[in-house]
Amino acid sequence: MRKISLLTFLLLGVTLCSLEATAQKGKSSKSVSKSVSKSKSSLDNKVLATIGKEPITYQELEYAFRKNMNRRNAQLAEVSRDSVMDFLQLYVKYRLKVQDAIDRKLDKDSSVMADIAQNRRLLAETHYSEKKIIEPAIEKTLERRKREVQIEIIVCSTQGKADTTEAYQRAVRLLASAKNGADFEKMARDSSDDTETGKRGGLLPYITGGKIIRAVEDAAYAGKPGEVYPKVVYYKGNYFIIKVLKNEPRLKVRASHLLLSSIGKNDSLAIAKKGDSLLALIKAHPERFEEFVKENSDDKTTKDKGGYMGAYYTRSSGFDSMKDQLLLPEFENALFALKDGEISGKVWTEYGLHIIRRDSSRLPNFEEERDNVKKDYKRIFYEEDKRHHIDSLKEALGYRLNSSVLKSFLAFVDTAKTTVDSSWNSKLTVGVLAQQIYSYPNGSMTVRALVDSLKKRSDLRATPLNYNGITRVLDKFMDPRAVGDATANLESQYPEFAALMRDFRDGILLFKVEEQEVWGKLKFDSLQARNFYDSTKSRYRTETKYDISEIYVLSDSAAKSVRSRINAGEKFDELAEQLTQRDGYREKKGRHTLASSREDKLVALAEKAKANRGDVIGPEPYERGFSIIKVNDFELPRQKTFEEAIPDFAPAFQDMVQKRLTEQWINRIKQRFPAEINQKNCAAIFKK
Repeated sequence: MRKISLLTFLLLGVTLCSLEATAQKGKSSKSVSKSVSKSKSSLDNKVLATIGKEPITYQELEYAFRKNMNRRNAQLAEVSRDSVMDFLQLYVKYRLKVQDAIDRKLDKDSSVMADIAQNRRLLAETHYSEKKIIEPAIEKTLERRKREVQIEIIVCSTQGKADTTEAYQRAVRLLASAKNGADFEKMARDSSDDTETGKRGGLLPYITGGKIIRAVEDAAYAGKPGEVYPKVVYYKGNYFIIKVLKNEPRLKVRASHLLLSSIGKNDSLAIAKKGDSLLALIKAHPERFEEFVKENSDDKTTKDKGGYMGAYYTRSSGFDSMKDQLLLPEFENALFALKDGEISGKVWTEYGLHIIRRDSSRLPNFEEERDNVKKDYKRIFYEEDKRHHIDSLKEALGYRLNSSVLKSFLAFVDTAKTTVDSSWNSKLTVGVLAQQIYSYPNGSMTVRALVDSLKKRSDLRATPLNYNGITRVLDKFMDPRAVGDATANLESQYPEFAALMRDFRDGILLFKVEEQEVWGKLKFDSLQARNFYDSTKSRYRTETKYDISEIYVLSDSAAKSVRSRINAGEKFDELAEQLTQRDGYREKKGRHTLASSREDKLVALAEKAKANRGDVIGPEPYERGFSIIKVNDFELPRQKTFEEAIPDFAPAFQDMVQKRLTEQWINRIKQRFPAEINQKNCAAIFKK
């Protein structure tokens, strides 16, 4: 019933997530949006607290709340007042600690500054890529995903051909013929180098944003329906001539169908007659469609569901629940020609005769699709786009490769070798080494500097000594420098990045100052610990412990025999010494160490049986055999001594000491930076 889309070279196979309907906003919503935005701006600047001279605004607190409470879209004014005030108290303490760190000039500490600088480079590059490369690409893809395009193609391939000019010239001739009105389908069948699409007249399944190679997608969306795209499109050794057939809104539909299979049957006339009869019944009683399907359909997958095909379907992506599973063209065309609730006539495919009902339809929800689009973009397109962007960036900033110097360099090395050859640079002259192979703002790189790096750096070992190998190395040197130049003022361009860097800096400062004031002073004081133990010692008690002996045997019959002998009066210890099959326990006469049920699973059996001194339990299945257990004695719970209780109370004791040190520290900070909550503004905003 379903068929995977063809031309695996061309189609990318991107899985879509399940989409929901998108509500359409009218023009009137724009004025409402402006009003809300103005009101929000006024609220953002409300001061909720001050620490010394530092204000804490509503906007700052909302940002901190969203980040720390993992509530990305929370509106702080809608959160309960008690929750907000609790969070505000915590945030005030956090800001006090950071203020203290700055007052101590920890932000000027060389190790802190180095840490911030190193991580800023990483964060800046990520943020820059997100804003300049990824987000624009995602928005463009989502905009394109509002529509579906159907195209025909002719492929002229250069693969396996020494002369690529011939393929290009042939593509130009075919394009000219197509533009002059030649039969495109016939040309595709006769001339396309891709036999898979050629035999179908060049026809591809519907495409949408992110579902096909970029060059072809760009042409498909730029072209006009019914017209041949005016240029030859090139991608990785292939020239494409493209004709746009349709460009239509993308729609998701659900369908049900009844199938009369023709597979293995030669009597199509009988199938058609039965189809006519069923179609007449269905048209007369459409409410009984599911009943007719269950009684007559040959599709085992959908028959018991009344023909329901199980998921929303789009022509460009297939079923939501199955990656790129497309319906056959005849079925798909009939389905999309229907309106919701309508039933088709007889539709023939290679599987037989179908009667189709279009159950429902809806628009995609592109916000729900965003995460998957982004994931697929980063997997498929990002590295190529990043390369293009950085090349353009370097061009704009004045980074220049000196091609003539690179040519001279290559003339003095063996371009068939790599830098693994220890003498690869032996023929380079002093004159060539002194030349500038690359220039950039405020600096340049000489051939000598390049050679030194190639010889010393392990990550450049085995670099090919050809044009591509050397330019890749130069990119490795210059790309980070160019991105560094482009991101030098990122904080002023993107307030969210400034906030991110402030959070990062404050986190490092907080760690440093807490290390000085709390963690460095957090030692286990025995005298204080004993006082803590004396005030809480009733909480710490030992577990019930059992002194047991065991006879362990591998077979059920042997275990029953041992138990019978014990019941007959033979001594347990003597039998254990003779018969137990647990390694190392015969010499112990089966005796185990005094233990609790948590420490020994055999003790758990005794505890479960509520055994008394002298009781024998079993045989019980245990491990790979059977155990017979005798309770020799047990020790009832008692209060633990100070030494025994240390593992139990140490965490709580350390937590108490930490809190005390922190509170003492906070009180000292408040003497220098008075903290005050603006109760009036808080009461006005947080009324719930």
